[in-house]
Amino acid sequence: MLKSDDPYFRSYEKLNTHRIMLSDKKRTHAYRMAIENNRDQFKDKLVLDIGAGTGILSIFAARAGAKHVYAVEFSETAKKAIEIIKENGESERITVI
Repeated sequence: MLKSDDPYFRSYEKLNTHRIMLSDKKRTHAYRMAIENNRDQFKDKLVLDIGAGTGILSIFAARAGAKHVYAVEFSETAKKAIEIIKENGESERITVI
């Protein structure tokens, strides 16, 4: 069983790691477009986002019409995801675990 002090998971607690990923505009845009262009796959569905990080894909899924999104994040980044999701007005449809 992995522990929260496992180096792999701890590396995702560094906000710089997420800043680098989110700064990759082509990558983030590709994910957003993949979700937005397939709204029929999300509409009224329950979505499980494993390894949710800051919650960006969960937000995209909620905005694409998901009934509810469960964002699972093992690292301390889950606390930041809760804040980001709330700031984006999606805390009613996204639960961070």
